[in-house]
Amino acid sequence: MDSTAETAIGQLAALQEVDRFLREKSELIRGLETEIAAIEAQLAERREMARVAQVERDAVEARRRDLEAHLEAEEAKMTDRRMRLNRVRNEKELQALRREIEVSKELNQQVEEGLLGVFESLEGLNATATEAEKRLTELETVAATELAEKRERIAALIAEGASKRAARDEMAKALDGNLRRKYEQIFERRGGTAVVEVRNGTCLGCHMNLPPQFFNELQRARDVRSCPNCHRILFWRPERLEPEATPR
Repeated sequence: MDSTAETAIGQLAALQEVDRFLREKSELIRGLETEIAAIEAQLAERREMARVAQVERDAVEARRRDLEAHLEAEEAKMTDRRMRLNRVRNEKELQALRREIEVSKELNQQVEEGLLGVFESLEGLNATATEAEKRLTELETVAATELAEKRERIAALIAEGASKRAARDEMAKALDGNLRRKYEQIFERRGGTAVVEVRNGTCLGCHMNLPPQFFNELQRARDVRSCPNCHRILFWRPERLEPEATPR
């Protein structure tokens, strides 16, 4: 292979190593971000559960206060009615007042029954709200540590990538623009492998045998060649003697 082409291939291979490093770091970051999002979603769900339990409990608690206030007001009215019994002037007023008292007693009994039901509901709602708050607190404690560790790891990965990215940009600038763009397209399309070696006439990217004439031309090539099967950029090292690769 011509020295110019060999130099370009060497530069591409070096660039590929850096790009693989950056790709690996980016994938790790994305994975950590996904894990963070899952933890935050779980936290949001637990917080919503705790909020709903609190709202339901508060609504029933407000109902309890209303019923107790109603009973208290009715008790005051009953006391007033009983006092009025001593001041009744005729039978008609007496019967009317007694009827008011009976109706009030019936209503109060209904309210008391309703209040008992409210107390039973509150018992269950208090237990549910307490358990929801407990589970939320436990999750928040664990999540705080996990989130801090994952975000710290992301920051470290970003820092590692930043130091390599500057070097990567300098390496890319040294390449021919068309060749660099071709390499970058293949790198993205082929899962991070754009430059591969040929051994015993076989492309180690797709493990397909190269046509004999193409392989012969590759050994004498004065330019950069691509695999006719997978279109990855090829390089050949005549000094390496390797076992024949198994094609697929």
